Amino acid sequence: MHTLYWTSISGKGGEPKGDLANAINKNFGSYAKFKAQLVAATIAVEASGWGIVGYHPATGKLMVLQCENHQKLTAWGVQPILVLDVFEHAYYLKYQNKRNDYVNQLFSLINWDNAALRMQAASPARRMT
Repeated sequence: MHTLYWTSISGKGGEPKGDLANAINKNFGSYAKFKAQLVAATIAVEASGWGIVGYHPATGKLMVLQCENHQKLTAWGVQPILVLDVFEHAYYLKYQNKRNDYVNQLFSLINWDNAALRMQAASPARRMT
């Protein structure tokens, strides 16, 4: 999961484009609603873990998930395309107990191109060609 985290935050932020933006709008109503759900889910992770954006190939839908302690609250078949780390080692020195501030600033670093490539690679139509 850490490898995916580093590629998730190696970008320039902004907003997703293309198929990923279309999927976010279709599945969440808007980018603003998606971001609000992802931030809320990530901040609410009990103890340590991850906020995850996952793509479910069988349904073609994006999902926001929480993963506590590397294992709990996951969904079968979902391919993670973006993760936000909320283990204390990720933010405590700079943000201390201000997890909300930390999670919100991650959006200035998100690599949407990498997330889009991960979604494309997980797509059943992509695998069949």
